[in-house]
Amino acid sequence: MKTTLRAVVAIALLAGYYLLTFAVFAVAGLAVYLMVRAPGLATIKIGLGMLVVSVPLLGALVKAARHRPEPPGGLPAGRAEEPALWAAIDELAGRIGTRPPDEVRFVPDVNAAVSEETRWFGLTARRRHMIIGVPLVEALTVAQLRAVLGHELGHYGGRHTRLGGITYRGSVALERTLGALEGGAGIGAVLERVFTGYAKLYFRVSQAVRRTQEIEADRYMVELSGREAAAAALRSVRVTAAAWDFFLDRLAAPGTRYGLVPADLLGGFRSLLAEPSRRAELRRVLDEPERRDPYDSHPTLAERLTAIAACPEPAGLIPDDRPATALLADPAALGERLGAAMFGGGATALGWDDLAARTARLQADEAALDLLAAAERAGGTPSATLGTVLADLERGAGPALGRDLSGGTRDRPEALVGHLRALVSSALQASGRVAARFSWAGDPVTLTGPDGTVIDLEAVVPDGFGPAQVPVLRAWLGEWGVDPAYRPEPPGRAAVDLVGVLYGVEEGGAFYDALVLDVGVLFVRISTTEAMRGGVSALPVRERIGRLLDSTPRELLERDGSWLLDRDAVLQATFWAKKDRWAVRLLVRRTEDDGTVHEGHVRIGGKPPCTDLAEAQRALRVVFGSRVQWSDAKV
Repeated sequence: MKTTLRAVVAIALLAGYYLLTFAVFAVAGLAVYLMVRAPGLATIKIGLGMLVVSVPLLGALVKAARHRPEPPGGLPAGRAEEPALWAAIDELAGRIGTRPPDEVRFVPDVNAAVSEETRWFGLTARRRHMIIGVPLVEALTVAQLRAVLGHELGHYGGRHTRLGGITYRGSVALERTLGALEGGAGIGAVLERVFTGYAKLYFRVSQAVRRTQEIEADRYMVELSGREAAAAALRSVRVTAAAWDFFLDRLAAPGTRYGLVPADLLGGFRSLLAEPSRRAELRRVLDEPERRDPYDSHPTLAERLTAIAACPEPAGLIPDDRPATALLADPAALGERLGAAMFGGGATALGWDDLAARTARLQADEAALDLLAAAERAGGTPSATLGTVLADLERGAGPALGRDLSGGTRDRPEALVGHLRALVSSALQASGRVAARFSWAGDPVTLTGPDGTVIDLEAVVPDGFGPAQVPVLRAWLGEWGVDPAYRPEPPGRAAVDLVGVLYGVEEGGAFYDALVLDVGVLFVRISTTEAMRGGVSALPVRERIGRLLDSTPRELLERDGSWLLDRDAVLQATFWAKKDRWAVRLLVRRTEDDGTVHEGHVRIGGKPPCTDLAEAQRALRVVFGSRVQWSDAKV
């Protein structure tokens, strides 16, 4: 399909959306006219129904027309700062016969992409942008990176980016329209089905065009770098993406919860990629089956490799097998800048051994305290210890503790076992006779004794741990010098986890959107008008929640009227519901600075258009566990 025809299809589909929308407005106008000129039950019902549908639809249309794509993020890579990289980009662009990008930015993703600011439906081009993923540069050779750059510049050469603004605007318009119609009844439900069908057609066609463009751009990368480098680059992208996700989730990011970050981010990633056992694991990613979806923007890897194999091999190419970082002016400095951009500049930077050991200890302490808190709630103990938990387990309280730790809804023995292993790990490390050892292979952190022997916590606290095994565990801990009165200090937290959002709830005569966090519930004051929005369309609520989630908890807490209800201050949460209304009464204990203890109640109410009962129960059960109860009487 030629570029001109693709442009015609994209513009026609976008125009069809607007024609369909204006047809709805025309029918709405006719219905209102008939309602005024010939009032009757049928005309009034239809007229009001069309008005109810048209108002949010018009709002979605206006917002879509005003919407502009966000400028590309990342770290700027100017020509003066990265001369070798820019020289490669300029050379490749010249060979393709296209203008190079106006700016290049480094991003912390396994990705490379280009975009273009256009006018007049893509007929004129303005500023061009390129992003390059730093983790990808770390994994590729120079020849493979040139292949990737050639692919992206091929999008310019094939004029693919000219359609980006058109397809983007069409996507935004359809998504907002579907959001405005979501959950409607009667006429709204009919229109939702109509627009949903049109959206499916639009996305199927536009994504099929994008898949064709990807194959075309792959031909450019073969022409510039050869089949071998092109195929190797595509395989590496898939493998490196899996490696980077693992690296962040398991190694680099967990410490940020406690204000700890790696001092050498990219050096650690290189070490992971160089570990033989990890490389063997990652290669298996290529064997995983791929599913073809008509809404995918890219062909499958197998389809792309087949197309590359069919391309003619260019003559006279000499592959450059140097690491792609050879094109960077200062890879170490770039790694520092990237780490600061990802994790912030105020955290404590540590070497990998210290980072892993301290993070593992703090994670164990935090999970251990969760188990101790569950024991306190189960037995009424004011300050539970390791000995308290072992005694509770010995008398058969394990299932109750497991339910509490898993939200109080069902038996989950694995929740208890995981937290018990964390408590044992925390106590062992506090004894001073056990060390945490870091490795790029296998489990990132293992505990070892003075002679270097690895301690297998799964053997010490096996799955299915029960009362009969408590004496053995107690004796084993005694041999390691663990104090039964052990209780870890609460670790300092630099971040919190989001559990859910309760929007449009009422407390004390005021309305709030509330972030349910793992440390408690953060209430953010909203106006009555804001609370009532969403009765006709779900779109205003989603946009409000989106703005809420774009802010940090600290920023939200600084707003007028915001306040935090600490998780540990809540002794009980009692739910009540009737039809579409619900309420939860929280029994709260507060300790003043002078040590005085006060108990009182906080009542949170919900009625449409607020968060429904099921979501409110789910979120609060995760935070408060078995403290959540049900009442048939109004609370």
